[in-house]
Amino acid sequence: MPTIFKSMKKLVKPKLKSFLIFLSLFFTLLIPIFSNSIIIQTKAADAEQVDYIFSNANIITVDEANPLEEAIAIKDGKIHAIGSSEEILAKYYTDEGNTLHSNDHTIMPGLIDGHTHLMWSANYGGFETLQGAQSIAMAFGYTTLNEKGADGWDRDIQPLLDIEAAGELRIRLNVFPIYNLAFLDENNESINVERWYPDRGPILDPGRKFRVPGIKIYSDGAYGNRGLPAMSVPYTPEQLEAFMGTSVYGDLYMNQSTLNAVVKTIHDKGFSCAFHSMGDRSTETVLNAIEYALDGETNDNYRHQIEHNSFIREDLIAQAQSLNTIHSVRGYFPTYWQVEYAELFNETVLEWYVNRYSLPSEGLHAYLETDFTWEVYDDDDLSGSRNIKPFLHMWGLVTRKSIDHNGTIHTPLPWLAEHTISVEQALKMMTLEGAYAVKQEDYLGSLEAGKFADLIVISDDPLTINHDEIKDIEVYLTMINGTIEYQNPAHSIFSELGNTAVFGPSVGLVMISMIFGFLLILGMTVLKKKSK
Repeated sequence: MPTIFKSMKKLVKPKLKSFLIFLSLFFTLLIPIFSNSIIIQTKAADAEQVDYIFSNANIITVDEANPLEEAIAIKDGKIHAIGSSEEILAKYYTDEGNTLHSNDHTIMPGLIDGHTHLMWSANYGGFETLQGAQSIAMAFGYTTLNEKGADGWDRDIQPLLDIEAAGELRIRLNVFPIYNLAFLDENNESINVERWYPDRGPILDPGRKFRVPGIKIYSDGAYGNRGLPAMSVPYTPEQLEAFMGTSVYGDLYMNQSTLNAVVKTIHDKGFSCAFHSMGDRSTETVLNAIEYALDGETNDNYRHQIEHNSFIREDLIAQAQSLNTIHSVRGYFPTYWQVEYAELFNETVLEWYVNRYSLPSEGLHAYLETDFTWEVYDDDDLSGSRNIKPFLHMWGLVTRKSIDHNGTIHTPLPWLAEHTISVEQALKMMTLEGAYAVKQEDYLGSLEAGKFADLIVISDDPLTINHDEIKDIEVYLTMINGTIEYQNPAHSIFSELGNTAVFGPSVGLVMISMIFGFLLILGMTVLKKKSK
């Protein structure tokens, strides 16, 4: 080592020493600044203060005209601007601690569950408080819930109005009170209850978190004492036994003329109708009733929608296209039962069964339904098709795979794998399409200037990762109306007020450059001592 320093001493002339001092200062001070120019950056003299800035991020906007961006500015509950990091950071600034600089986080619009029972079942079964239910939903990235079914006024509806009045409704909630019950009376007749309609009109104010855009109508059964989906072909004895039913053609809750009259009256009140409809005969009846109510008008003005679409024929898809109806699609299919389904149904009915997944590619508006209820909630269970986990549903939409109770992953057989849904389509189904269903597409569902600041920060980019990794995506942050409503405790982003948050490889570059600068200074110090 002395020999090395002796050699260096001969080489280091005064000018060279000055140059090494310059390098030391450069690596210690200037490199960190340049490598994080997004952190220490001169803003324009007329820069505008905003509430939050996310920059140097991977932003999936779900805006076809501008699908990917780098930075977003939030002010007064809305997206103030979106663009490149350089542009946003030059024009806007925040209080210390409210700017997130990230090289590896993905930001996307807040998730919209187009068909859930999350809030209703919290009250109905006493499984969860309304505050607890909201917190859990937001932890999974949901910012809007389209609640398809509210029954009793005192039990289900008034408590929601109360928490809104108290300022405790943190999540957006679109409630569809029921017209009739989800089962038939002893005479096989529909039980009409009319919980909201006809005494009240719709609530469509885009600025309210509690809205009532429509009425829920049960058109057919499902299983057991609810009756079976109404089909145009008879159930076999084996099918009746499997689904615990007795009616050979399933159970249609209202005939065509009755349903026509009901839908027309609700339609004329300005409500959307959301129909529980599983069987093809039921869906045919529903489409005819919608056509009758529209009377030549476009459904774009009313947004009538059909839930579940469990068995849908090709001719019904054509009719839906002509009417521009809206349809829900369950994301997570129980693929582990595909062999049993193939044994129960013939090839034609299996085709009807899987046709729901063709709807997005057929040009129809189709949104995600989880059909979640607290009765089936288990945070550790990955098998239930009514699971609350949104990225499990996205994985199911894209791959059609599922996980059974033993943790085994099941890959779809050819009949079930038909009608591929892309990640881009799935993203739209989970955001913008859910907003469209409740006439909120101008305010929610995509990240565009002027829309409400409802967004989430997630761990990975679903557009670029392996499809089998989509189910493992975590939510780090949920923002609703410009307010941070949830932060993942293990990945807190705005954790230290007064400090700008920094994430990604730029931090490593700063550390490396500082260490290199320190070593240069140390070397100069040693040389100086040796020279003496």
